[in-house]
Amino acid sequence: MALQPDQNKKPLRHLPLLGCLLVILAISLHFCLWKSGMFIDEIYTYGLSNSSYMPFIGNGASDRIQEQTLTREDFFDYLAITDGEARFDAGSVYYNQVRDVHPPLYYWLLNFCSSLAEGHFSKWIGLIPDLIIYLGTLILLYALGLELFGSEWVAACMVLLYGLSQVGLSTMLMIRMYVLMCFFTVLMALLAAKELHKPSRKTELGIAFSIFLGLMTQYYFVFYAFFLCAATVLVLLSRREWKAAGFFALFAFAAVGLMLLCFPAVFTQMTGNRLGPQSDSLENLRNFSAWPGRLRYYFGQIRAGLAVAVGAAVATAVLFAVSALFRHELRVSRSDWRFLVLLLPVIPTVFVPALISPVLEGRYIYNVMPICVLAPGFFLALYGRYADVRRWCAVCAVLAVVWSLRSVPDYIYEEHREYNALVQAHADSPCVYVTGYYAAPTQDMLQLIAFEDVYVTEDPASDGLAAYLEGKADEECVVYIDVDSMWGSGFDSGEVLEELFRETDYSAAEPLYRYALSDTYLLTK
Repeated sequence: MALQPDQNKKPLRHLPLLGCLLVILAISLHFCLWKSGMFIDEIYTYGLSNSSYMPFIGNGASDRIQEQTLTREDFFDYLAITDGEARFDAGSVYYNQVRDVHPPLYYWLLNFCSSLAEGHFSKWIGLIPDLIIYLGTLILLYALGLELFGSEWVAACMVLLYGLSQVGLSTMLMIRMYVLMCFFTVLMALLAAKELHKPSRKTELGIAFSIFLGLMTQYYFVFYAFFLCAATVLVLLSRREWKAAGFFALFAFAAVGLMLLCFPAVFTQMTGNRLGPQSDSLENLRNFSAWPGRLRYYFGQIRAGLAVAVGAAVATAVLFAVSALFRHELRVSRSDWRFLVLLLPVIPTVFVPALISPVLEGRYIYNVMPICVLAPGFFLALYGRYADVRRWCAVCAVLAVVWSLRSVPDYIYEEHREYNALVQAHADSPCVYVTGYYAAPTQDMLQLIAFEDVYVTEDPASDGLAAYLEGKADEECVVYIDVDSMWGSGFDSGEVLEELFRETDYSAAEPLYRYALSDTYLLTK
């Protein structure tokens, strides 16, 4: 585009990027400090990374939890590296992931970080690498903006619009593989943009590298990778660059093949319904009546998650159109539209998860969110041909900062402060978890670890439970009941409490709190 870097200001050329990164870092740390809990998948991230050849708590290789007592040490061993077990143990992580539903790369990373902090469990073991990866993604996004639009101010504005967006901060705050998937998505887009500008074997090898690592991070990476590679190859073929198109496709397919060789469990994980009947992708695909609602949800995630970026794109497009009409000229060249090769694949990438995802969750399309800010970047660069774009970039930046401070990202879990306080007040009491499946106790693990031990049973009248309570002989008892029929055992709290009253000395129940898969009560005699 016409906006070109000022070569006479090279020492200060990337100052806008530095300023943006410092602002994003400060606000990110603010939300990291605020983060008060984790949802079940984040706890799985720690357990699958750090538990030595035992993917799920208390059950070994089975999906069921038998009658057993889980101690505070059992929970801690699952969450952290202890006594040297699983320390820098890639084999343990691989073993656990074969029995889970995701590839192992992010879990290897968390195992490495946990191994450096052996004997400790903290949200920061996950948040620090997430924050570093997030900043790396923003630097790649800046490089992508420079590659396409040639303006440091436009590229820095793109960084701020995504880096302070609700969806960007949510991606960073979730201790899960999606932040790493974003990194490889933006890297792949940057390399594809370079390939479209000037094909080279080095770029094509880089594409293969990013595809392989992206697929080893999350399977949903394949959708944007496929559509972007197809679009890039088609453009190269339209230019009659046969050799470049052939090598690009060859390296891309080779990356997929290498991933399948390194992690063949993908075949069973993608064809089974490990998460239960509701996770059957083909069944979801055949449910035509659900399509409109699913599509509205996922495209709504883009609109809400990138609210300021969407607004900036629309407003800047209007400014550009008015400026062009006022000057009676439309300065847009064919090369300006290179960004569309990267942006258009976002549409089918959103469609596919919308139709097949096991649950409606925005995180399945988090990786394409930074690509979406190419739209405001494009119109900012066009507007810069008629006016000083720095002022408008500054306006967008202020709006992004204000919006980020007034809107709370996901995965903070402020309510967990109250849950923790309630549990701590009764941590010396016996604790019973009524379930037959490991999901619900995993969800509540950050509260359960406060107790000396927890008795897990799916039978309130079991002899083991009676013996456990008799040995405690306390006036009160904390009881968790797995009430979710989709992801858990689906018990009726009222029926379980009535049976407990019949089988034990407890006669009254006070609700403590309800969280996702379970109800928690305080029983008294």
